[in-house]
Amino acid sequence: MIDRDRLVQTFLMLGLIDGIHGQELEVARYLMAELKALGLEPRMDDAGSTFGGNSGNVLARLDGNVSAPTIFLCAHMDTIQPTKHLIHRRENGTIMSDGTTILGGDDRAGVAVILEILRALKEKNLEHGTVEVLFTVCEEAGMYGAKHIKRSDVQADFGFVFDCQASPGHYIVEAPGAVSFKANVHGRAAHAAVSPEKGIHAIEIASKAIAELKLGRWDETGMLNIGTIHGGKAINVVPDVVELTGETRNADKARLKRQMDYITSTFRKVATEIGGLVEIQFTPKYEGYSFPQENPMIIAARHAIRSVGLTPVPLKYPGGSDANALNANGIPTLNLGVGFKNAHSFQECIAEQDLQLTAEIGLSIVQYVAGTSKVETVMPDEMHRKS
Repeated sequence: MIDRDRLVQTFLMLGLIDGIHGQELEVARYLMAELKALGLEPRMDDAGSTFGGNSGNVLARLDGNVSAPTIFLCAHMDTIQPTKHLIHRRENGTIMSDGTTILGGDDRAGVAVILEILRALKEKNLEHGTVEVLFTVCEEAGMYGAKHIKRSDVQADFGFVFDCQASPGHYIVEAPGAVSFKANVHGRAAHAAVSPEKGIHAIEIASKAIAELKLGRWDETGMLNIGTIHGGKAINVVPDVVELTGETRNADKARLKRQMDYITSTFRKVATEIGGLVEIQFTPKYEGYSFPQENPMIIAARHAIRSVGLTPVPLKYPGGSDANALNANGIPTLNLGVGFKNAHSFQECIAEQDLQLTAEIGLSIVQYVAGTSKVETVMPDEMHRKS
């Protein structure tokens, strides 16, 4: 029941509308026009005003024609880099750019899928409960659009985000919370040739601390990374200040706290040994979550995945998405595999078949839920939501 050619054309059209994070207005205008053409009454909220963006989230509601639980479908409008000069290439059923820009599959693929699901429901007059639609802004820069959505903004019992580069059939049961950090390492300046012994080398402290850290993957969703280093004034001066920034993630809040303590203790230990000091500031980015396999929305997703001939595959995924923010705000949300590959790079691509399969899974979810009369809302495992 999915029109593959139309779905592909919608995806291609969306990719040509430039809309990086914070600059999604033209994408929003296109979507609102399409939603109105389907008989919906879309609205834009004021999420953009909270972070200096030019657009808010786009929300709409397709009233159900049967009595069933309400669900929502979500994808983000922004891209990580511009697509203004995007030139598409289609080879052997795969869509890519010409290599000079990103494709924008993350997450214009999810947006196109949701539009096609709505079109199929309307055109085929299929039975469905009420379906709420949420197109968010500024996911790539910190999920600011999704963070703005309160539980009272949606009536849905639960929802689905189409924003994972895993292949269709995969779904994320666990995703990490993330914390960024800044470490200011202080030493003492001195002439590097005349009196180096009077100095305390801030870069030495920073480098030794980094060397002791366990960087990279900690477990399925845990990680630690140092991303930037800035310091020093001249090549003949013992540097007195170095600033480092990094990030650590884990789905389990207790483990995430241990990782933060480990970072602090490692820097302070090395600084004390060399005679300097360090100031570390942690900033929460988003919360993690974990769902049991018998969660109602996972049951619906598994049924839909099997209905299109695929095997359901649960993932503990190390990346974040709007699902993190929505779950943190009390809105049960499951992120589904869409199939775009090499996201955030000029090598990004997506198979046309994966676009179709994702849309078929989404449509099947809507139909499956329409056949149920009651669904118990289940939030993420509280173990991962409490300190």
